[in-house]
Amino acid sequence: MLGFYEKRKLKTLLYSRAILVLMLLLVGGMAYAAHGAYKKERETNERRMELAAQLAALEERAAELEHDIVTLEDPRGIEAELRRRYEVGFEGEEAIVFVEEKGGYIEDEEGPEEPQGILHKLKEIF
Repeated sequence: MLGFYEKRKLKTLLYSRAILVLMLLLVGGMAYAAHGAYKKERETNERRMELAAQLAALEERAAELEHDIVTLEDPRGIEAELRRRYEVGFEGEEAIVFVEEKGGYIEDEEGPEEPQGILHKLKEIF
């Protein structure tokens, strides 16, 4: 009989409000910690993706620079780069320069067309 009462006391102790509140606080704290860890993992993953994109861009730039180094080691490459940057040429060389018109169209030699209308005709009469 004593064991039965001991079990009952243990059961009432576990189901008491104080213990239930304590358990609820423990579960809430664990959930809060899990949520914080999840949030940090997401931020770390986003940062990793950004850094991977930066690394790819830097590797592409390094490949371009390696190509430029190889090109500039040759005298022809140096000459081509000078021509590209400073538009220099050898003596006697001719260049063609294309100039775009500002308005985008060519006006007639005659000039703009005279306005036609009743008021204009009356003005010519007087």
